Amino acid sequence: MNRLVFILFSLVSTLFAAQPPDIVFLLADDLGNADVGWHGSDIKTPHLDKLAASGAKLEHFYVMPVCTPTRVAFLTGRYPIRSGMQLNVLRQQSK
Repeated sequence: MNRLVFILFSLVSTLFAAQPPDIVFLLADDLGNADVGWHGSDIKTPHLDKLAASGAKLEHFYVMPVCTPTRVAFLTGRYPIRSGMQLNVLRQQSK
């Protein structure tokens, strides 16, 4: 009986659960920490400043000095060295 009540409660709570939040990640190549307006840059970034003011800012992060390892880490959730991409830059192959 307790199991049936738990299952019914789980189904009902799932049906009436709040919609999950929308999450947007912005990943930019060659964007320095001081290149955005909310860090006091001379570069004007009004749209990014507005997004930063109304959302969560992830200020403590670790990225690689080139774009490919950072993208590999972001997409896989693993360190780039685990996939052998710690130093590589993928380039478009010529035909």
